[in-house]
Amino acid sequence: MATIVWGACTAHTAAMNRLPPGTDPAQADRVFAAFQQLHGTLIASKPDALVVVGTDHFMTFNYNAVPTFAIGTGDSFQSWGEGNSPNRRFRGHDALSIELVEGLVAADFDVLRVDEMRVDHAFATPLGFLLGDTELPVIPIYVNCTVTPLPSHARCRAFGQALGKVLRAQDAAARVAVVGTGGLSHWIGVPQTGDINENFDHDFLDRFVVGDLSGLVALDSDWVIEQAGNGAAEIRNWIIASEAIRPQRRTQLAYEPVRSWKTGIGVVELTP
Repeated sequence: MATIVWGACTAHTAAMNRLPPGTDPAQADRVFAAFQQLHGTLIASKPDALVVVGTDHFMTFNYNAVPTFAIGTGDSFQSWGEGNSPNRRFRGHDALSIELVEGLVAADFDVLRVDEMRVDHAFATPLGFLLGDTELPVIPIYVNCTVTPLPSHARCRAFGQALGKVLRAQDAAARVAVVGTGGLSHWIGVPQTGDINENFDHDFLDRFVVGDLSGLVALDSDWVIEQAGNGAAEIRNWIIASEAIRPQRRTQLAYEPVRSWKTGIGVVELTP
């Protein structure tokens, strides 16, 4: 039996790494301070591995093959390093990742196993801030948040619940941390790129912090994308992580509508 000892949900734009012209230094500092706080609590929790629930932006997967859920297995994962995101090889935890694949398949989720799956900024950017120089093993879990048909919010909730059960039942890693990454409001590759819907973001965070997962799961997926952008489909990763962690406390560390990053940036710690 294992314990989930730490959790969080964060945004993941690669613009955090390159600070484009027009970036408000005060906003950036508040976001980075939130990540620094997460780095401290993550390291202090002494996990054996960090499970990262994220997506991909046509770097690893494309229209030729788009799984609904995939788990990276193997001893390491190389990032693409696109957009000034960290160009780094992250340590893996093969035994734990195999147990996750097997356990989730047994729970009736058709998870794709990908040996040494390459990861883009959805994983590399938050990991760069969360890990720093620490070589903590990671397990990347990919969720399709980009190509229709997307998994429903309800299916993602069920996936998160199953993930939490498998994590607690496995014996490959006694202490596990979990982070979900994505969103909040942003549009990618469309005329609205650069827009941020602060009202959506605040409403989402208010519900998330009080644990109103049923309300968030009930949101119509098409409505979310219309109101908050195709990038807001990544709230699936927050739902999955939250359901896996089952936090006792939720603490919003930052929200910043950073115009130069074209994203509503949310950072929330989930204390198991």
